Amino acid sequence: MNHTSPFDPSLDFAIWTSQDPYLPPAFHTKWGFQKVITSLCTPPTTGPQQVAMVLALGLMIRDIMCAVEIEPNQCPEGVPDWVASLPLTVKDVEALPKMAPVFTTLNER
Repeated sequence: MNHTSPFDPSLDFAIWTSQDPYLPPAFHTKWGFQKVITSLCTPPTTGPQQVAMVLALGLMIRDIMCAVEIEPNQCPEGVPDWVASLPLTVKDVEALPKMAPVFTTLNER
């Protein structure tokens, strides 16, 4: 994939050309989520990096909300086990907007 430097390679999923319907298994753990959040703390220095950051946040919200809506032991067809068993919750989604100051700072330059 196309690495979105200076972000961590864990954000390589944040590209518009990706054909994957869900984020990679490495994201779908508390540790993977925290690694991505830590990576997002690096302020983007270019427009494409800012777009990648916004895309990453949107994709993370989509996967977390998908997992939240799945009833225990009721995984819909086509949804990978790693998505259905995602240990993240709505509280994790609510933590994501804390990234907003990074966007504001970039837009003020």
